[in-house]
Amino acid sequence: MARKLSHTIAGALLLAGAVYAFGPAGARPPRAEGKAAVPPLDAGAASPIELEGTRIKARRADGALASLDDLVGAVLVGRIDGGIRNAFRIDDVEVDPADPSGETVLYALSVQDRATGAWRGACAPDARGVARGFPLAGAWTEAGEHVRTPGRFELTCTSGALGKCVRMGYKPWQGDAMWDRHQACVRMVRADYCGDGVGHTRNGTTIDVYDTVGIQAADPGAALAFEAAWGKDGAVCVRRTRLPDVTTLEEIVSTCPARLAAQSGAACSDDAARRDPRALLFNKS
Repeated sequence: MARKLSHTIAGALLLAGAVYAFGPAGARPPRAEGKAAVPPLDAGAASPIELEGTRIKARRADGALASLDDLVGAVLVGRIDGGIRNAFRIDDVEVDPADPSGETVLYALSVQDRATGAWRGACAPDARGVARGFPLAGAWTEAGEHVRTPGRFELTCTSGALGKCVRMGYKPWQGDAMWDRHQACVRMVRADYCGDGVGHTRNGTTIDVYDTVGIQAADPGAALAFEAAWGKDGAVCVRRTRLPDVTTLEEIVSTCPARLAAQSGAACSDDAARRDPRALLFNKS
């Protein structure tokens, strides 16, 4: 499951989409040698946020647009996984080296311990050792649906399903079609067959992801078997479950028979799924 951070807070204390910079410039995290210091965002003041891809766009106290460098040391106050409100500090910012377009910006985030005040990394490393986070516009329902919600966005870690799918190339800010492909990808990564927000996988499980639009291609050398085809609302068909010890095909079909009773087992194949207009992504496992 994705580890999701939200800084859209209900109540009068905080406004949705606000960056808070705590403390004087001297309290900012240390910078690399030779890197010029820049003035901090106005300490303690809220700055409205807009997103461009995953790039946070905020105004400095003087009205100028904050650079990525300016965001280092800023603190987001919000919730993690629906838990208690906490503070998340931006310790570093970089354009994702794996994204040639430069649209994906990654943020090193630390979370503040409420009892001790100490800071620790907020994101676990992904399979490539990257432990970063970034914001995505919209909100997510308990059933895992990505909903367009003006003025709201949430942060995800690179080790979570939301982040993994962006970094695979499915960028929801690129229009309706890509919004749906990202949603389908999240369902797939989580093995959310019924589209009810319930995943059926384990972290670290290998899958081979591919599509028909040239973003991801199947690995011909992978010793994996076809698992399922995916749409934005869950699996379009399921040949076999990813981890039978987590859930069986029979259990999945009994959970959402209207969706999968006639679209499971031998009735689901790569060739047949490619002819289904609802199928946006496919995977082997």
